Amino acid sequence: MNIKQNPNSNLKVLVSGASGFIGKKLVERLLKSNISVRAISRNIENLSELKHDNLEKMEINALNYNELVNALNGIDVAYFLIHSMEGESNNWTKFIELDKKIAKNFAMAATKNNVKRIIYLSGLVSIPDREMSKHMASRKEVGEILKTSKAKVTIFRASVIIGNGSGGFKMMHYLVERLPIMICPRWVLTKLQPIFVDDVISYLFESLFKRETEGKMFDVGGPDTIPYKDLMKLYAKKNNKTIRMIIIPFLSLRLTSYWVDLITPMKKSLTRPLVEGLKNESVITENSIKKIIPLKLKGVDQSLDIAIGTQIQNQKHTARKEILLSYLLILLGITGAAHYWVDERIMSMHLLGHISTGIWFLLLLVGYFFIKKGARLGALLAGIVGWTAALFLLIDSMYLISYLPKIGSYTVSKGIAILGNYPDANTVLLNIMGLFVIAILLVVAHFTFYDKNKNVK
Repeated sequence: MNIKQNPNSNLKVLVSGASGFIGKKLVERLLKSNISVRAISRNIENLSELKHDNLEKMEINALNYNELVNALNGIDVAYFLIHSMEGESNNWTKFIELDKKIAKNFAMAATKNNVKRIIYLSGLVSIPDREMSKHMASRKEVGEILKTSKAKVTIFRASVIIGNGSGGFKMMHYLVERLPIMICPRWVLTKLQPIFVDDVISYLFESLFKRETEGKMFDVGGPDTIPYKDLMKLYAKKNNKTIRMIIIPFLSLRLTSYWVDLITPMKKSLTRPLVEGLKNESVITENSIKKIIPLKLKGVDQSLDIAIGTQIQNQKHTARKEILLSYLLILLGITGAAHYWVDERIMSMHLLGHISTGIWFLLLLVGYFFIKKGARLGALLAGIVGWTAALFLLIDSMYLISYLPKIGSYTVSKGIAILGNYPDANTVLLNIMGLFVIAILLVVAHFTFYDKNKNVK
């Protein structure tokens, strides 16, 4: 099928995943050419900023075959940009099966509606299939499933996409912003061929009018090949930051995804596949698309400059829980410091006790830092210092039961004093105040850590 580019064309195009990073940009590009677009998303509110006379919006559950049949009715070309890992579940492996089911539904619905073409954006991996990560292997399988339709399927395999709003770009931003020193696994040495988001959009758009792209697969990447480590350092340099990396070969992807989840406000369902995918080399193995669609591709340096220039700066929209938690940590720190002036026993503590106290204060400061950065690690550290202080104060304050009256003929035990002597009245009062602060802090830390609507700043 040879579709001629015509501003007045009756061509009807569907963009699935239209609320996503790529989807929105593609819809805007299509509308600029006066192409009729049907944009579908699982939440139509996410399409509110897209407005045009040639735009039709539909809220679709892609897991529902009948809804997809209705959405694809009258469509000539369909873009498949659905990636279910952006959902809410913490069990990211479920999304592999969801993607397959959605792709199967999409292929069958396209066949039923005689859709002429499907254009699919996948991920680029330049290693044997047996070495692929589960995430990237599933992306390849989605493409194979789409090919079962009667439509001619065009597949673009893109390397890491640079652009304000992409998952990989966000992750890099948060890590550089919050970690001057990083303990990294070997995947930071993985070679990539990053491509600017607008160049990806151009390939997707131009292929619509190129018969040569029908039923074929193409690798797309920028002109530069660079390890992920160097990409992060270049990004840091352009943001006037310095990042040092300590590479530990045996650091597992699972552990890496955990600390990325703790450091960044991104959902685990997104960070885990992103981290896992980075272990695969992503370099172009064939460049036939350059002859069919000759573009002047932007290099890494220029791509980063544009992405950083359009980057929406943190709006400092800090959640109320985070604000309260930071104040509580300050108050707890003041309470802890006050013990050194009020409690004379502390000065006579063993050296190990002073070292432990110093570590406690250090964790408190680090926790405060990450809370201000919006990272879940801050809430975790707040919980650790809170429970540690609570245990200390509770045990130290157990002497209070010595003042309880006799119960019958039984005399209540005098309790335990962990500092050698029982605390005086001023220290007791300070302990009670500290326990009150800690009780509130632990509640707030718990709800902050398990906040399912993490703010992406």
